[in-house]
Amino acid sequence: MDIGLYGTTHGVGYRDNVNFFLKSVPADQMDPVRFAQLSERAGFHSMWFGDHVCMPMVSSSAHVANASGQRAYESRHNMLDIAVTMSAIAQGTSTLKFGPSVIIAPYRNPLSDARQFATVDIISKGRLIFGVGAGWMKEEFDALGLPFKERGAITNECIEIYKRSWTADEVEFHGKYFNFERLSMDPKPFQKPRPPIIFGGVVAEGARRAARHCDGFYPIFLDTHAEPARYASLQDEIRREGDRMRRDLSKFYMMAVSSARATGPGDPQANLRPRPILTGSADQVLSDLERFANAGYSLVVIIFDCNGMVEELAEQIQRFGEEIIPAARQIKAKGGWSPVATAIA
Repeated sequence: MDIGLYGTTHGVGYRDNVNFFLKSVPADQMDPVRFAQLSERAGFHSMWFGDHVCMPMVSSSAHVANASGQRAYESRHNMLDIAVTMSAIAQGTSTLKFGPSVIIAPYRNPLSDARQFATVDIISKGRLIFGVGAGWMKEEFDALGLPFKERGAITNECIEIYKRSWTADEVEFHGKYFNFERLSMDPKPFQKPRPPIIFGGVVAEGARRAARHCDGFYPIFLDTHAEPARYASLQDEIRREGDRMRRDLSKFYMMAVSSARATGPGDPQANLRPRPILTGSADQVLSDLERFANAGYSLVVIIFDCNGMVEELAEQIQRFGEEIIPAARQIKAKGGWSPVATAIA
């Protein structure tokens, strides 16, 4: 099993007894390049970045991070642009992979996104993993003048346009939302035939979309007592859709994102009952990672529960690197999916 890390571009995580939240931090404290360098030295596989264009100050949209639907963001929330940030990280690291977690496809013209992220892949010499989602915050769609109810259909077209932009000599597309012909989209990404595309989702339609259009699936487990087997039915849906399409899923992989906090064995958090997922001593965290592996996941992306304090993040990165990542690499995921390390060389 590989371990990824959520970047600081949207703040620092913390949890109560039920829900996950993000604490907005000043931009000059985010320091994403330094934290990426620390993560690379600690042995993390990849770094991931949330995507919003703007943040509605009031929202009634149910947040997918929390089973309760509780909003995770503050009303005024500092956020850095992820494509720009990844290009900076590419220059400050050499092996760390990175990707959006996830880019909301309908928010921008897919040709623009294809151009930006091909550039990221070229600058990084092939370290992009392209996470895509359909979105969940209706108020943000409204602010951007986009039809929230049609976001799934728009996303389908966007994913196809990303693929054509990254592989075809002449790019054209004729759909309901996008229509163009004979375009040049060069240079192509560094990775051949293209960067891997994963779909982030928590519902059956998202699972089917992943099977039809993408290389992997990426559900979210950020609420405090998340159960790693929660989305087993969505994996079954992916298999059924693969059968319907007669698609070979032998190279398809499973990722997950979860909150975590490593402590010493005598820390009170290690003795909580029930204990929040991926918290406590190294042995306790590794036991939970085994549960994710048994549920089919070969890469778990961590959003550290740092009590909303960015200064705790470096300590958590170091602790994971010393106490957890070496042992986690010996954990083998089940379920018959391709390991991320194999699928994403």
